[in-house]
Amino acid sequence: MIQDIGEHRFDLSFRQPEARDEDYVLYMKSNKTLLRKAEDGNYEIPRFSDFPMEKVRLKMKAYYLFAIDGTGYYYVREMLQGEEDGYEFCPTPVFRKMTPMYQAFAGITATQLHRWKESRRFCGRCGHETEDSKTERAVVCPFCGQTEYPKICPAVIVAITDGDRIILSRYRVSNNPYRGYALIAGFVEIGETFEDTVRREVMEEVGLKVKNIRYYKSQPWAFSDTEMIGFFAELDGDDTIRLQEDELSEAGWYHRDQVPDETMLNSIGSELKMVFKYGSMEKFYEATGIRPGE
Repeated sequence: MIQDIGEHRFDLSFRQPEARDEDYVLYMKSNKTLLRKAEDGNYEIPRFSDFPMEKVRLKMKAYYLFAIDGTGYYYVREMLQGEEDGYEFCPTPVFRKMTPMYQAFAGITATQLHRWKESRRFCGRCGHETEDSKTERAVVCPFCGQTEYPKICPAVIVAITDGDRIILSRYRVSNNPYRGYALIAGFVEIGETFEDTVRREVMEEVGLKVKNIRYYKSQPWAFSDTEMIGFFAELDGDDTIRLQEDELSEAGWYHRDQVPDETMLNSIGSELKMVFKYGSMEKFYEATGIRPGE
């Protein structure tokens, strides 16, 4: 999954180090990130040293986000550089395919923090302009004291099985640009347990009851400011699908042999499908030759 960055060390501890030439700088505008296009067609996160004419100014206004392997990643709200000399403003989905994976993880995590900071420039209680906290990753209103932390929305994703069958669906294009096979998922509501959310979302989206709900693992999914909680669940009773057409374009039962192999294991949904198809991720790796992080 996208956060599985192998031997690389992700350090999210709060601090305020001074930016260095070798540190990475992320500039975002209109939900797009300024990246450098490499010769192989991949995209790269630029460093401060890539902008010699304005790196001093950028460092002074940069907001520290986190570090990977001791190298810092910073966020800036203004930059003179535009789409020239090999640079391009790229939409967020670019990080689904960026390599190496630890840079993709850094980029998408930075975009999540950017969206949060942009949405909290003014206090939601009194409307006063907020300031960065000096002691924790938060923004604070200097007038009324309201403190806002990064936005994280819990959601569930569930593999619904019936023996050798699993439900696969596709989103409506108007709701989600992803066109591959997806599992049933949805956000947790006020007053719900994760298991309650599984039951409700399954009933709402495909009209089925489930039992034996089993936790698998969780994943930070910064594309939608989400913490995804993955489950397996078994069909309980009638297997007739009643589609929620405003959410899904299709859904059906598929035998495990019909489940397509995943080539980019960056999401918990991909892993849940491969665990069902092969029995475990280890068996999937053995059968396909794909290894984590590749």
